[in-house]
Amino acid sequence: MKIPDALAPFRSRNYRLFYSGYAISLTGNWMTQTAIGWLVYTLTKSTAMSGVAMFLGQVSHFVVTPAAGVMIDRVNRHKLLIAVQSGACLSAAGLMLFQILDGEHVAILLTLCFLRGLVGAIEIPTRQSIIVKLVEDKSQIPQAIGLNSTLFNFSRIVSPAIAGEIYALFGAACCFAVDAVFMIPAIFLISTMRFDAQPVAAPEAGRGLVKSFVEGARYTFSVPILRAVICGVALLSMFALSYTVLLPMFADKVYAGTPGLYGQMLTITGAGAILAAMMLAFLKRAKYLPRFLILGNIIVGASLALIATTPPLLLFFALLFTAGFGSILVGASSNTLIQLNLDERYRGRVISLYTMAFTGTFPFGTLLLGAVNEKFGLVPCLSISTFVCAVLAVGWSVSRKKIFGGM
Repeated sequence: MKIPDALAPFRSRNYRLFYSGYAISLTGNWMTQTAIGWLVYTLTKSTAMSGVAMFLGQVSHFVVTPAAGVMIDRVNRHKLLIAVQSGACLSAAGLMLFQILDGEHVAILLTLCFLRGLVGAIEIPTRQSIIVKLVEDKSQIPQAIGLNSTLFNFSRIVSPAIAGEIYALFGAACCFAVDAVFMIPAIFLISTMRFDAQPVAAPEAGRGLVKSFVEGARYTFSVPILRAVICGVALLSMFALSYTVLLPMFADKVYAGTPGLYGQMLTITGAGAILAAMMLAFLKRAKYLPRFLILGNIIVGASLALIATTPPLLLFFALLFTAGFGSILVGASSNTLIQLNLDERYRGRVISLYTMAFTGTFPFGTLLLGAVNEKFGLVPCLSISTFVCAVLAVGWSVSRKKIFGGM
């Protein structure tokens, strides 16, 4: 595929504005996430408590996201996105004030993590659901999703490394302040987009929240592709991708590092992820996506199996790179397959279920892996992850033709 074809979504004004705003907000968001991860571990010296922090920061993605999907299908998505971006700005400001005024009480920090996660539980499916509205040529949707994933993971490369150095020099409060300030231009750019953000009337319009959600869930799990992809992503995210809860422990105890080393670990993981995202952005044929589900699970499982041996630092970095590559190979392929195979009337609810599967199950995995590592050690902990990846790879290999047909 030629480069102009891969970048075709940028021909649409709305997508350019969206992408620019998203780039700014993501930079600040990753700085906050990096600062929180190291701050909690510094205060507690516990991978279990790090798991609790990640759990509280994302558990609302599992609980709240389904209701958010119903709301997305009923309200103006543009206004909703502006509102949740404003909420993210306020949450970053709250974390900054906590660090300036207190900075010691872990319970307060965990509460603020939960509130920030609550905003993200609405923001992620809202953002995902409007992508199709921002490109003028609907055949460009796979490229738009690939570019979004590239941006997401590029910010994972740049921001954690910067955040680690800022944290070491000025403390966590400065990281949180940068996030709050960055949200202001991001909100402005998003507010200048102009597109039809009104909901598409669904057959169950006027029904209650629960009934509307049930209708969306029934539709989602009646479509084989949607059902299989969402279940596969949920298992991978919960049992394998949650290995990141262990990175502060690796940086501190295994490699005797600093916040800067922890940031570098996240950066290396993001570098692998961005390579996978760019590959998908330049993908010409969607028929390869099911094969990437198999390959991605194999790569993640093999990487984590070797990470469990606590190899030398350079090899550890290489394995983080491949783990990041495999995770996005699965995640972005799954996202694209779902976006291309759903009924527009149920878009918000289907995307919310995908979000619940990909990010909502993750915090349960951080709790599990953090606790297993603390009680039984690293090898039993990552053996769980490796086993699940192997089962998923075999499952996709056996059922690929039945679920995806000729793809």
